[in-house]
Amino acid sequence: MLSPIEKILFGLLVAVCLTATYNTFGQMGRIIMRGQGELNLKDLPQRIIKGLVALFTQGRMIRHRKISSLFHYGVAYGFIFYLLVNLVDVLEGLIPNFHLLDGNIIGNLFRLAADVFGAIVLIGVLYFLLRRFAFQSKVLVVRENVKQHPKVQDGSVRSDSLVVGLFILLHVGFRMYGTAFLIAAEGSDPWQPFGNLIADTFLSGISEPAAMFGWHISWWIAVGLIVMFLPYFPYTKHAHLFMGPLNFMTAPERTYLGQMQTLDLEDESIEQFGVNSLFDLQKTQVLDAFA
Repeated sequence: MLSPIEKILFGLLVAVCLTATYNTFGQMGRIIMRGQGELNLKDLPQRIIKGLVALFTQGRMIRHRKISSLFHYGVAYGFIFYLLVNLVDVLEGLIPNFHLLDGNIIGNLFRLAADVFGAIVLIGVLYFLLRRFAFQSKVLVVRENVKQHPKVQDGSVRSDSLVVGLFILLHVGFRMYGTAFLIAAEGSDPWQPFGNLIADTFLSGISEPAAMFGWHISWWIAVGLIVMFLPYFPYTKHAHLFMGPLNFMTAPERTYLGQMQTLDLEDESIEQFGVNSLFDLQKTQVLDAFA
């Protein structure tokens, strides 16, 4: 559990980051709402189900790149599950002697899932970083005849991928190390095999005070990083994790992908045909850019 001073500092960090998050997500929303028309919200319950199905099935991605898709599934599911893991970690840091369903089979399965998903996410992110930066996969290279934004040409997508990749490695890695420190202090946990492996390999013989100090450091890095990352989320291409399902929920009704609206060229009330700027696009098209 955190000390009183740590709780105050954490509260201040959360307040600052949530304020910044409100501003950055608000800016994303305002950009979308500057588009034309309205987002399709008819039959909203069915559309919410459609969005959730898209979130958990990841669309038809596996048909195109089977190996990369398997790693992507692992990272995506791990990220979703870690929303709960992070919440539990915060509660364990703030509430004395809080352990989610301690001694209960559900609590045991939760710790097992958190441990295994942590390892899966680390392996998946390492795969994608190596694929982009070490092996420089050709499918990630844009052809020279494709017009790009100057920032993209200067490598902003690569730098964004590196920042997000390192963030995930540090966040999940230190979360697993924090678990290993607790195992080193309190004893082996059969429901956390990777935590046991780290504790037995790197933390064998560590004193209990040193282990608890290591847990505090790991908790701050793991939880602090996720809190500080929230305002940055809308600026990363990884915002597609939640914007993709939202895009499915609000997609216009159409008979096929790419269907275009018919223009009435005889309507003299129309002041402009076509698109002159980003905000001449429909709201759903602007949202699609974030997805």
